[in-house]
Amino acid sequence: MPTLAPSRKKLRVVAADFLNSLPLTVEMAEDELFNFEYVVPSEGARQMMEQESDIALLPVAAVAEIGGLEVVPGPCIGANGRVESVVIVSQVPLDSVERLFIDNASRTSVVLAKVFMDSVGKGSIPFIRMPGQEIPASVKGTDAGLLIADIAFRESKQFKYRHDLADAWKRLTGEPFVFAVWAAQPGVLTPELVERINRRFWDGIARKHQIIEEWAARHQMPKAEVADYLDERIQFNLNKSAWYGMQEFFRLASNMKLLPDARVEFATPQSPQNGINTFGKFVPEVVPYSRSYGVDRILARADSGRRISVHDAERLYLEADLTDIGEVANNIRSRMNPGGRVSYIIARNINYTNVCNVDCGFCGFYRSDDPKRKGHNEGYVLTREQLREKMNELADGDGVQALVQGGVNPNLPLEYYTNLLRWMKSEWPQIQQNSFSADEVLGLCPNKTPQEISAVLHALRDAGLDTFAGAGAEILVDRVRKRVSYKKSRSAVWLEVMRQVGIMGMKASVTMLYGMGETTRDKFAHMAKIRQLQDEVAPFMVFVTWPYQKGPDQKIKSFDQAGSTYLRVQGIARIFFDNIQHIMCSWVTQGPDIGQTALYYGADDFGSVMFEENVVSASGTTFKMDASSMEHCIGEAGFIPFRRKGDFSPWDPAEHQALKSQSIIAELTPGMI
Repeated sequence: MPTLAPSRKKLRVVAADFLNSLPLTVEMAEDELFNFEYVVPSEGARQMMEQESDIALLPVAAVAEIGGLEVVPGPCIGANGRVESVVIVSQVPLDSVERLFIDNASRTSVVLAKVFMDSVGKGSIPFIRMPGQEIPASVKGTDAGLLIADIAFRESKQFKYRHDLADAWKRLTGEPFVFAVWAAQPGVLTPELVERINRRFWDGIARKHQIIEEWAARHQMPKAEVADYLDERIQFNLNKSAWYGMQEFFRLASNMKLLPDARVEFATPQSPQNGINTFGKFVPEVVPYSRSYGVDRILARADSGRRISVHDAERLYLEADLTDIGEVANNIRSRMNPGGRVSYIIARNINYTNVCNVDCGFCGFYRSDDPKRKGHNEGYVLTREQLREKMNELADGDGVQALVQGGVNPNLPLEYYTNLLRWMKSEWPQIQQNSFSADEVLGLCPNKTPQEISAVLHALRDAGLDTFAGAGAEILVDRVRKRVSYKKSRSAVWLEVMRQVGIMGMKASVTMLYGMGETTRDKFAHMAKIRQLQDEVAPFMVFVTWPYQKGPDQKIKSFDQAGSTYLRVQGIARIFFDNIQHIMCSWVTQGPDIGQTALYYGADDFGSVMFEENVVSASGTTFKMDASSMEHCIGEAGFIPFRRKGDFSPWDPAEHQALKSQSIIAELTPGMI
């Protein structure tokens, strides 16, 4: 075997600890070249997307979603028919199923389930995420469950109806299905490394008997059943038919807007005669996508309605002409929001408290609750009288939405928030509540569990919360979040709050604050996580982005402040988010002129008139506009302005007055709520 050149560091390699992966991984895990770790497939996908790992045994859906990765020719995890480890189970026939419980440990299985359910006329049923180990006990009545890997082995036979998805795929397309391949970051794979990985695979195959013995003993499974699975059910060779099957999966999933437009990208341009194909496997002669597709092709495919990958977005950011991005973003805006109409809303921010224990390094608004900290005596919680004054100002201006947001104040219990909402709903029934951030909710959840988050959100909704604000997302990459706000929720927890928002049928906005020293990849990894969650439970109505602007007291430096950068980011966001209907421009930070231009870069909403704003303005840069100025600004840009409500429906003056007449003025005790 060729000798590898000395490396500065071990390559970081991740893979799932599933039975079907062990022949590919058992020898890799023992190779001194690799820093190897077993993780669930979704974690491996995250690490590859955020460029924390060099090589991963990656679900093929993640290969498509990330894009630009290079695939090792040779080994794979696939099936040419019945596999028994990816199964939809139920106690009723498929045509009676009303919901499907899914385990998002592997997105490939979820996408395959969507393709299958669509093929049998059940594509519109809701997919409900839950931990995989809880799915079997939850499948009752008209509910079904997607079981994968070891859980499918143990539990699927207890159900009356079982639909093996690899077998269903074979019947649908006539091709094998590929679940996972070895994929690497661009430039990592050399011919010698490709051969080493293949050698490790064949060494693992040679240990198959040992794998079967140990697995059967550890999981108390019949050895014959384990052997049948590895010997007969799993196809380990990425041969010609498997390659075609993978391409067909990408094609169908792309047509359904489940995955980006993708193709297999092998490590180097090659043919079976070039010396790499040591093991007699079919290797199609291809050039990696990242080197063969120009940005004009990416834009053209996006303009035709195809989904783009993280790598595609990255290339547009780094290589595409700004006006070309704007042209495609504008075309997409026109399709998703036709008629040349641009909305705006009369709303106001009410920052009810600036006391916060999260200590974000980019925030100039908060004051600590610690009496030893500088500025502690400047902390406040608005009184009833102050809140009423602000709400009355909004009502007098025909306002329709209050954005009640503040710091994560540890001194305010849940009852404070529910009392506040009930009072505001009673006294100003015409004003919708689009309030609070994920971290404000998490501040009321000591254990941060999904059940606890759901309970708090339900209490807020029952008290009068109409929609949820998407503030606090910043950049949903933990490496960045730890640097700029080490106490703030990690990205998975923030996303869990929004997942619960979507599950309960509530809608939210979602944001991105860039320019804090994050990488280009970080920006689009952030967007990818939002898009995946939107695919799952659709909580988001609108996306808005703006650059961080450093004030005199902030610790974090600001980068990427140019208006052209803002337009580039927003334009790519419109192209990327094929599943979020609205894009709001950020004229508050960029100014009206850039705001007008942003309408030609995908934005269809001009946001809110400005009564008051304290958080962004604490950095020193905001602009203000009233309703007439906003309508003039939209019209001057060539669009038709219309005033909207919080749910993006047109504002109706008669309906507004009818609701306003139902106001019940409360007698308030002076002081706090």
